[in-house]
Amino acid sequence: MEKINRKEEVEVKGVKLEVVLSYWHDEESDIYFDDVDLGNENLRTIRNAYRKKVGLLEDSEIKKIRNSYNLNQRNFSLLLGFGEITITRYESKSIQEKAHDIIIRNAIDPSYFLECAKKNKEAYLKYNSIESYNNLLVLINNKINGNLLLTGNIEYNENKFLAVINYFLSKLKRVNKTALAKYLWYADFLSYKTNNQSIMGLEYIHNYYGAYPVGYNDKLSNDNIVVATDYYEKYDSFVYTIISCKSSLELDEKEKDILNIIIDKFKDYSTKDIVEYMHKEKAYTDTNNNEIISYEYAKTLSLSVNE
Repeated sequence: MEKINRKEEVEVKGVKLEVVLSYWHDEESDIYFDDVDLGNENLRTIRNAYRKKVGLLEDSEIKKIRNSYNLNQRNFSLLLGFGEITITRYESKSIQEKAHDIIIRNAIDPSYFLECAKKNKEAYLKYNSIESYNNLLVLINNKINGNLLLTGNIEYNENKFLAVINYFLSKLKRVNKTALAKYLWYADFLSYKTNNQSIMGLEYIHNYYGAYPVGYNDKLSNDNIVVATDYYEKYDSFVYTIISCKSSLELDEKEKDILNIIIDKFKDYSTKDIVEYMHKEKAYTDTNNNEIISYEYAKTLSLSVNE
């Protein structure tokens, strides 16, 4: 049995399309068939072929616009004035309406999206804090002003985010959520200090436990990341540990060198130790709670590639 591709003609909403679909081929019976995964892949191919034909955004393009604002599907949908699961449907199984496509396409312009965010503020605040909303406004205004200093001179790259976590786990096996936030911060800031560019393009906020990526919980809710939840009765609290992260992206050697420096430095630190260590960084002592941490502080970072 082998996987083969076949060129076919299909019709969607009266539009004829020529697409390449994938099937399993049983040579003995000469039967072609698909399974759930191939069926979903074929449906996605057909939907995107239709979108391209009629001038609609493809699902990956919608996701790219959403990720540029560090938003999950629900929050992006609400800020655009849609229903809670509208963007989820458009990125997975439904073809968007033309009117919605225009709105999503216009959201590429941060000035347009800023007006959407202001108009739909109350819908967003039903599920999010005022601090996260204010941080979103900062991000949007930075885009309007062309200022990437808060993300390390690059836009957020989800694939790099997954690749970095995957690399850390390949060396550490598992890592506490709070400790991982510090690993990520040191990775981006050490990269910026060394190369004038972060690795992942993450934006960080001053948190009680140190630097945290903006939208951290949303980013960890990625299907490629597995988080274990353990309850400690003694402290009546939960501990979240990242135990797995899938990534097909290979980091370059310079990026790996930076991550190795961080691993070597903190591999024997407890979560409490790394939090206390980060609290001594000028990036933390000179900023206030919920304040975005500028990459300008990278020049005062305690770590260096020359160590």
